[in-house]
Amino acid sequence: MSNIKALLKLAADSMKNRTLDELLKNDADFQKRLEEEKEAFIAVRKLELTADQRAAVNTLISRKEETEYDYRVNSYIAGMIDAYEILKQFDLTKE
Repeated sequence: MSNIKALLKLAADSMKNRTLDELLKNDADFQKRLEEEKEAFIAVRKLELTADQRAAVNTLISRKEETEYDYRVNSYIAGMIDAYEILKQFDLTKE
């Protein structure tokens, strides 16, 4: 399963970006949340935080973004695997 997952990650990377970008561009709820996120980042930048506090906030944001990215990649791959399994169940694959 590890080799399949690695190959799927490589093969799907370019497709997911095009597909996902198009979906997100047309998703009004996502666009609204994206604007709210930008406003929140601006608000955090305006805070008079110490260097240690700012580093802690930046680390938190970075770790959150990294785990969300990994979750999205794995979700995308899981969806592809599930779709393939459905095709297999209907004998629509060449196996």
